[in-house]
Amino acid sequence: MRYLSLILFSGFLIFSIDFATQNTELVAFHYRLEWLNFSYQSERPVFVPVFFSFAFGIIFSVIYFFIYHAFLLKNLRQQKKEIKRLKNLVESGQVKQGSMEDRNSELQQIVQRVQNRVDGQSDLEPQTLLDDNSCKNFSLNGKL
Repeated sequence: MRYLSLILFSGFLIFSIDFATQNTELVAFHYRLEWLNFSYQSERPVFVPVFFSFAFGIIFSVIYFFIYHAFLLKNLRQQKKEIKRLKNLVESGQVKQGSMEDRNSELQQIVQRVQNRVDGQSDLEPQTLLDDNSCKNFSLNGKL
């Protein structure tokens, strides 16, 4: 691809030189602006307006390219900022999730300790609770 563009450019250059040497007839240019009181008349060979048409086209294309490239770079910078912001948001979410996991593990340890304490107590205490509840139930049934 690199060589194709060089070949095309050299072909265009040879064609331009050949066109300029074969078309040396003079062309009259008349340009007039009545409201500015401006008038321009000139006689130039045919290749001059053709050359300037191509040159102005190339210049305007390059200017358009730079303007469009600047807008693309601006959009790219905005997207990079948005990506950075989202990455920071994800990292803070992971930190929160990590702290939540730590909190969950602490709660699991507390629950485990409480269960160990309950298992270590004598079996009489839970029965007394049941006895108290059964007495209440019995007294309620007796009142009905």
